[in-house]
Amino acid sequence: MYFRNLVLSAVTIAIVAGLFLSLYQYFFITPIIIASEVYEVIEPMMSYTVEAWSPEEGLERTSFSFMANFLISFGYALLLLTMMATKDSMKLAQGFMWGIAAYLSIFVAPGLGLAPEIPGMEAAYLEGRQTWWLLTVFLTALGLWSIAYQAFILKGMGGLLLIIPHLIGAPQPETHGFVNTDPEAINALTHLWHDFILQTSIVNGLLWLIIGVLSAFFSLKFIYPLNHQEQ
Repeated sequence: MYFRNLVLSAVTIAIVAGLFLSLYQYFFITPIIIASEVYEVIEPMMSYTVEAWSPEEGLERTSFSFMANFLISFGYALLLLTMMATKDSMKLAQGFMWGIAAYLSIFVAPGLGLAPEIPGMEAAYLEGRQTWWLLTVFLTALGLWSIAYQAFILKGMGGLLLIIPHLIGAPQPETHGFVNTDPEAINALTHLWHDFILQTSIVNGLLWLIIGVLSAFFSLKFIYPLNHQEQ
């Protein structure tokens, strides 16, 4: 019963959050990506190159986008619900704060070193970026947890954990900027990039607030009552 309620709660939250994320992407983020792809520099194709599969425009692409957003939201919701289940109680206001903490950990802190990228941007090796991203998320979440729930001495250590990834520094490409070096393209891509950072910051913030508040609500409604029954 406990596991079923946890998973069903996460699925319900993921449907709501995934639908919101898909709609926001469709109207505000996808147009930026499409516009930036116009300026991409296409490398000469070899005669034996096989074109990678991608979903067709329209219903197929929309369906795949929603499924990806649903799975991401499901994982995030399951993570928050599981963590909330370790607490004795949870209020909606706390869910709001947990959503903010998750947003800071998973988007804002890594974004300070690795800003969201549009097509056609120079980037460091993927493995190095992934390692730094994971380290940053883990240390930021642990640091915020220490500040919020641990004794005074550990709060100071939590603050130190927040800055360690940025003292290490995120992996950077050998050359910064865009692959397309045409001045007009650089000007257009720079504006698109700034818009992309703004829109992804907004949508991720709203997404985490939705997941945080709904996770607190479902915890109060379907998870904590089971804890009392067991007692």
